[in-house]
Amino acid sequence: MNTSNRSILAVALVAALLPLFVPDFLTFQLTQAIGLGIALVGLNVLTGMAGQPSLGHGAFFAIGAYGTAMLVEAGLPWWSALPLACVAGALVAFVIGKPILRLEHTYLALATFAIALALPQLVRNAAVERWTGGAQGLQLDRPSPPAWLEPWVNQDMWMYWVALALAIAVVLAVRRLARGRLGLELRALSDHTVAAAACGIDVSRSKALAFVLSAACACAGGGLYALNVQLVAPDSFTLFLSLTMVAGLVVGGLGTVLGPWIGALFVQFVPSLADRVSTAAPWAVFGVAILLVVFLQPRGIAGMLRLVQRAKGGF
Repeated sequence: MNTSNRSILAVALVAALLPLFVPDFLTFQLTQAIGLGIALVGLNVLTGMAGQPSLGHGAFFAIGAYGTAMLVEAGLPWWSALPLACVAGALVAFVIGKPILRLEHTYLALATFAIALALPQLVRNAAVERWTGGAQGLQLDRPSPPAWLEPWVNQDMWMYWVALALAIAVVLAVRRLARGRLGLELRALSDHTVAAAACGIDVSRSKALAFVLSAACACAGGGLYALNVQLVAPDSFTLFLSLTMVAGLVVGGLGTVLGPWIGALFVQFVPSLADRVSTAAPWAVFGVAILLVVFLQPRGIAGMLRLVQRAKGGF
């Protein structure tokens, strides 16, 4: 087992033990952070690896949440509803990705921005209200632990472990992707699209794969969110969510392995702490953090940690 695999295993073991030592509400918050982290891993594939900007990733987070909630309400168990919602989100991404991925840079960002603006209004529409619950949203039950575990494991702990298992699977899958041919193609796209095409890379195919994979990750995170909070409503998936996700990834470290997870913890915990100081503080914290990252360390907190490690003789 190499050093990288040992590090992943060590982090996973420590994370798995956390619910045994922290309050239930903190376990609930950590589950939220894991769901957001999975979504940010997807955004990192699209933006950090492939260099394609997106301001609408929250829309796919919402598709995963609503898809999971609707399928559970229809009678499916959560463990089949969640992957089916991810497949549905990936199909939506494939369909809308065909036209919008022909756009570049600012125009692509604006196209995804429009998707994030439109989706909350769409789920409120009277034509789909019978499925989406309209402005009131949908309620669903949280997964319960197996009967033989119930004396020792509560719902918060079980939901956390489900989220952690999914997060580990996503990390390993994306790690494999990054080290394979597709990862090389995506990084080539990020560096120079024309040069990548000249080298024989199918630019349209690679962009579409990155978009679909990122959407599937966002849907997985959204499905976990729905199962954890037991409610999906339009007000939870506004444009602010998409912008917050971008901010979290930038602060955590765009294009880095740890960036999505640092960003998810930042988004989950820093605003709530800042809100105790002032109701305007969360926005101020995001703004200041982004400015500091842009000017001082473009690779985010993860990049800063990497520099510290190298300075101490690490690798």
